[in-house]
Order: sequence, then structure tokens, then C-alpha cells
Amino acid sequence: MTVTGPLSLDARHRAKAKGKFEEAGAHAKDAYGSLKGGAEELYEGGREHVQDGLRLIESKVRDKPALALTAAIGLGVLLGLLLRGPRTVYVRARVSTRS
Repeated sequence: MTVTGPLSLDARHRAKAKGKFEEAGAHAKDAYGSLKGGAEELYEGGREHVQDGLRLIESKVRDKPALALTAAIGLGVLLGLLLRGPRTVYVRARVSTRS
């Protein structure tokens, strides 16, 4: 028995749509996998650069601790000045005592 009419057409459309959705899902999984791999590589590369920088700073501090302390104090003062924001200065008018 063969069913013809709107029901069979609707079933074919559903099957075709299901196939397209499955194909799109497979493409999305592939894209996700490739993006995830690229992100992991970038993360590892950045992490290595940060660790190299920290090792370099540590060696400089061990070689010249006084210079490192002076630089840290200077940076602290500079950051403090930058973060405090603008200050309002009030100037009192001079009163003349001469008559």
C-alpha cells in the first residue's frame, strides 16, 4: 500500500530536514573541535610566555634586590598618584591690611 498526498510529502520533507540538521550538527562539531584545539594551543603558548617572563623577573630581582625594591616603590608611588584622581585645591584670597 502506497500513501500519496500531503502526508507522504510531509514525511519526505521531515526526513530531508532531519538529514540536513544532522549534517549541520556534524559540521558544528568539527568547527568546535578545531576552535577548541586552536584555543588550547594559544593558551599554552601564552602560559609559557608568562612563565618565561616571571623567571626573567625573578632572576633580575635575585641579581639586584636593591634596584628591584627601588623600582617597586617607584611604581607603587606612581600608581598611587594615578589612582587617587584629581584633587581640588582651594586658595584663600589675600586680605590686604593696608588702608
